[in-house]
Amino acid sequence: MKPAVIRREEAVDLEKHGVRMRVYTGEGAPAGIVYLETETGHAEEFCHEKSAFIYYIIEGEGVYVLGGVEHPVRTGDVVVVPPQNSIYFVGRIRAVLVTVPPWEESGERHIRDVRI
Repeated sequence: MKPAVIRREEAVDLEKHGVRMRVYTGEGAPAGIVYLETETGHAEEFCHEKSAFIYYIIEGEGVYVLGGVEHPVRTGDVVVVPPQNSIYFVGRIRAVLVTVPPWEESGERHIRDVRI
C-alpha cells in the first residue's frame, strides 16, 4: 500500500438523514474519511456489519446513542463504534469520521428512522 493524498475536488458531497457529508475515498486506502456537519443530528439508527466508525468532534455538542445508551459529547471528544453496534446522534455537530475498513454501502443496515 502506498501513501496517498485525496484532493478536495476528488471528494463527493452528499446529504443523508439530516447530515451534510464530504466523503473522501482513495483506491486501496485502508480507511474511509468523512467530514460531516449537522444542525440537528442523524435521523436514522443504523449499524454497519464490517466497519468501525470513529468520530472526532471538531465543534458542537450533542448525544450519540450507541446500542440504545445515550452518551453526551462535545468538542474534542472521540466516539468509537465497533462493527455491528447501532448508532444515531442528535445535536449541532461538526466532526471527522474515520471508517475502518472503508465504509461500503452493502455493509450498512437500517434499523429505524429517528425523530430528532
